[in-house]
Amino acid sequence: SPLPAGPVYSSGWGQLAYLVLGGAAVAAAALHVAGAAPGWLVAALLGLRGALVPLGCFFAPAGVFGKVLLRGAPTRPLVALTFDDGPDPVATPRVLAALARHGATATFFVIGDRAARHPEVLAQIHAAGHQIENHSLRHAWGTAFAPPARLAAELRQASALLAAVTGQAPRWLRAPIGVLSPRVFAAARQAGLGLCGWSGKARDGWRSTSVEDATRRLLRALRPGAILLLHDAPELLSASPPSDPRAGPAARRQEPVAADVLDRLLPVLAERGLRPVRLDELLQAAAPDSQAAGRP
Repeated sequence: SPLPAGPVYSSGWGQLAYLVLGGAAVAAAALHVAGAAPGWLVAALLGLRGALVPLGCFFAPAGVFGKVLLRGAPTRPLVALTFDDGPDPVATPRVLAALARHGATATFFVIGDRAARHPEVLAQIHAAGHQIENHSLRHAWGTAFAPPARLAAELRQASALLAAVTGQAPRWLRAPIGVLSPRVFAAARQAGLGLCGWSGKARDGWRSTSVEDATRRLLRALRPGAILLLHDAPELLSASPPSDPRAGPAARRQEPVAADVLDRLLPVLAERGLRPVRLDELLQAAAPDSQAAGRP
């Protein structure tokens, strides 16, 4: 089959099925009250719709709750490196140094609270020519269940913190822990942000992931248009960064491995003729009419 000309987003079939099943369940319930439909039909429709919820929360390609960017156009030899959970005053500079060694640019999805604590690190990311986007204000487990108005206000607050350093408002949101929900989509729309996913991830936010494991996962996902996910800070939702003196022993045990992964991964990209770029450059490489859909 021909390669898509533009960026690839999550399927619209998941969202269509979610909406159709919801409407069908309401109609069947009304008919049941009128005595024209059996109760088991209502239960079956609600059960099928309910089965789509975990799929929509944890599997972005299904697109159950809305459109998510998954990868760029595969027609040019470009790959977007993205980093979550920073900035961190120890780990992020190591990642920046590794990127500089290999002449690579990347996109950093940063947490607003951490950016407020370490504005000097955020400024280093920007000064090095990397793209900075929104990864929520607090990176909490409950983000997907927060009231949309409150979450939208937090997203706008995080965007304002980032724009104060970069001079440009973020355009993309990556949901904390990658968990999606109708509330996340509603809040993102209110805050003027599109949802960005990934096509390959290192799982380097887990303490059990070695440099070798993370590199192997990314190499399996390596192809033109890929959006690769790494972490430039510990993926700990309730603890301070390991460099923070307030951090407890659990936080200090996790050492981000992304810088070491880059030293193994980026030479392979060069060997395969793939160029690591910012997310905006990956999307600009597409035809103008094809990249318009889904852009915030």
